[in-house]
Amino acid sequence: MKSVINKIYANTGNDSVLSLIDLSKKHKILDIGCGRGDNAKILNQYGHIIDGITLSEEEAIEAQKYMRNVLIHNLEYGLPQAILSREYDIIICSHVLEHICYPTKVLLDIHRVLKKEGNIIVALPNLMHYKSRIQLLFGNFNYKDTGVWDYTHFRWYTFKTGRNLLEKSGFKVENAEVSGDIPLLTILNFIPSNVRQKIFSLLTFFSKGLFGGQLLYVATKK
Repeated sequence: MKSVINKIYANTGNDSVLSLIDLSKKHKILDIGCGRGDNAKILNQYGHIIDGITLSEEEAIEAQKYMRNVLIHNLEYGLPQAILSREYDIIICSHVLEHICYPTKVLLDIHRVLKKEGNIIVALPNLMHYKSRIQLLFGNFNYKDTGVWDYTHFRWYTFKTGRNLLEKSGFKVENAEVSGDIPLLTILNFIPSNVRQKIFSLLTFFSKGLFGGQLLYVATKK
């Protein structure tokens, strides 16, 4: 049986999430579900103070290189006690809430440690992306190692339910967007990236839930 704890997420940082942070200002940041510190590696270069939380010992060893503190903790129980005595300007939840069976507890704790004018930035995979809709239409729900069908996902979100989750937990969503690329990317790969993004923006203007691969929210305390 595969172990959730031993699963290590390797990437180069979530560019869509990082683009929502004003890098010109120094922030105290909490990266929840920090992985091996890929976001922190970039943020650290701009002088931000970053704490992280992960469930994996292996990830914590790597993340510690770029963070002030990294705590190994099961988020089903909310935030660790050591974090509850602090305050943060920005709290990142990049592809973590879908791994938690009961996310309300951790969101209430986040509300507690987020500064009054601070932001929580949430990224979630979109269950109702057009590729997923096609699979569901044909009755397919096959778990995989990565993506929306990741075998470690306990919850799935749509553009609407992701927003509702934050609002019911005491947050006001200031910005709700999606990221991704145009359909048939393999066939249309010859199209320049800036043109693809313009086409993608037009498609998501009509339906964020259909074409967005990643759901993105920026919220403050109500």
